[in-house]
Amino acid sequence: MSLSSHLAASNQGAPLSDRASLQSRFVIRMGGIGWMVYDRERKGPALIGTDYAARLTREQAERVMLILTGPAEDEVSF
Repeated sequence: MSLSSHLAASNQGAPLSDRASLQSRFVIRMGGIGWMVYDRERKGPALIGTDYAARLTREQAERVMLILTGPAEDEVSF
């Protein structure tokens, strides 16, 4: 699935118990061209399928973060 497909698709995210560790793994930062979602474990751009999360607009990077980390606890409805 391509990065644009992932951005368009909804995501349920990780279980609440895993969310804290996932949130610290990824960070949005400026890349050489545009914004990127940096993966601290990989020490490079995050991967969405086979696509790098790089050369993005700020808004695209924020959506990628939501895909990778899931919704914040205060956004979860019960």
